[in-house]
Amino acid sequence: MSTMADAPRAQRRAVLVPTMNRLDDMMEMIDSVLAQSVPVHVFAVVDAGDTPTLETRLLQKLTPAGIELIYRTSTPGTSLQRNIGLDLLAEQLEPDDLVFFFDDDVLLEPNFVEEVIRCMHLPVEPAVGCVLATFTQEPRPRGWQQTWFRMFQMTHQVAGDQAHLGAAGAVQWLMEPSTDVPVPVASGGRTCYRWSAIANERLDEFLPGYTLNEDVEYSFRVAKIWTIIHSPTVRLFHKRSPKGRVDYGDRLSRMIYSQFYFFRKHRPRDPGHLAALAWNAVGTSTFYVAAGLLKSDSKDRVGALKGVMHGYRKCIDELKKPRPE
Repeated sequence: MSTMADAPRAQRRAVLVPTMNRLDDMMEMIDSVLAQSVPVHVFAVVDAGDTPTLETRLLQKLTPAGIELIYRTSTPGTSLQRNIGLDLLAEQLEPDDLVFFFDDDVLLEPNFVEEVIRCMHLPVEPAVGCVLATFTQEPRPRGWQQTWFRMFQMTHQVAGDQAHLGAAGAVQWLMEPSTDVPVPVASGGRTCYRWSAIANERLDEFLPGYTLNEDVEYSFRVAKIWTIIHSPTVRLFHKRSPKGRVDYGDRLSRMIYSQFYFFRKHRPRDPGHLAALAWNAVGTSTFYVAAGLLKSDSKDRVGALKGVMHGYRKCIDELKKPRPE
């Protein structure tokens, strides 16, 4: 005879957002979460900013909707903040629960959560452990740049359904797949993970502060056991901030180092892979230095050269450390 105690617990759905000084963006993002056709139950925010009213404003939005707020402060660091949030969520999540990784400046389509749940039940082997969303905005036109990115196997977006993770660790992302398609990796601010896929996984904190490619490295580990699905029906809008978290040179430095970190951790050091890394490095350095030199801001022009030098210096320093596991 079955009892209420025998009934399985209903699935819980949690949102995890690292944030820093983007109050208005966060409030708009929450409105898009509240408008979902299928609700979420927990909203975890790890705040590295100095907005004293954020927690109060979050409670004002979430409490009337019956959504639990988990709020913590932290020093800045995308991976660090997400890891803090994951550790907090671990206290209440079970294997079939879902965790949505969002940036603080995205806007979800109203059926976002509903479509993620559908994708999680797709009949694929191995089972779906992660769903990657599609951006609603048009990609930036690249023209000849796209040819350059492909020639040097650099990270770029393509039309069609063939995502690819290159030998050097660069990603060929899909702009908008025609159907639900398996992909090798996912990007962090537009994903949902099944808790059983990440309960024992945390992001590598290989860069202080603003990070790059940590989501690729993280999802690559998940994809060894689970399927990652990129869906055209799971959609969100990602705002383009007028000013980034870091300047041009610093971003270039982080780009170079983060890809090297992935390569060193996950790629074999045979002649073919090493040649791919070197070829990618030539294309990346040439393109972004040239782009920096063409910028109107003299700080960016100088920063481009410094960024390349600093990035490869960090790569050399990385070789002095034990290989990451």
